[in-house]
Amino acid sequence: MRDAKRDSPLRDRYWATKHFSGRHLYRYADLDRFKSDVNETVYELKELYFGTGHVIYDGSFIYHRDGFSEIIRYDPDRNETIAKVYIPRAAYHGNDYVYYTEYNFFDLSVDENGLWVLYGIEAEPKSLFVSKLNIADLHIEKTWNISVPHKDFGNGFVACGVLYLIRDTKSVETTIDFAYDLYAKQLLPSVRLKFNNPFQMNNMVSYNPWEKKIYSWDKGNQLVYPLRTN
Repeated sequence: MRDAKRDSPLRDRYWATKHFSGRHLYRYADLDRFKSDVNETVYELKELYFGTGHVIYDGSFIYHRDGFSEIIRYDPDRNETIAKVYIPRAAYHGNDYVYYTEYNFFDLSVDENGLWVLYGIEAEPKSLFVSKLNIADLHIEKTWNISVPHKDFGNGFVACGVLYLIRDTKSVETTIDFAYDLYAKQLLPSVRLKFNNPFQMNNMVSYNPWEKKIYSWDKGNQLVYPLRTN
């Protein structure tokens, strides 16, 4: 992970978690040390995280709290939770994952407009819910109910106010063929973008708004996809 805030003092650092659930957050001084797995700091969270859909923003770690319908903002240097929010009606345990890949109940994303969380709701398999969160205190600003079977997709992200869903994260070649403009409240039907999963197990896809890049974690390999945006 990279810090999603352009002017963050830690924007050059790399961050990682190493399991689908745990308490440890690893920080790396630069790309070379990240590749060599030589960390500069290991933080121990007070509560368990779950999944691979976390984000780093302004030096804080924003994650799904394991076993709860809560999103947490944690300050590593102060070793304390600085904000949390309960997500009503969200599926957060059992087998009701947000994607068919079964890595996440909540998928967090930061774009040019702020912080988003993607999730499903119990007994509503044909809808994907997207909530815009206030990035400071995490309160819910607005929620969208998108009519799309969320388990038909392997992953997703928000960029420039548009929700993108990746059809398949286990095939070498796949497509991003679902795009929904959240502010215009309309489907973008002509979108069909090629996307590659060279190692066929892509379990994290994250957009960085100031770098204009997508980062992914594909079977233990960190991949970077440069973007061209209008």
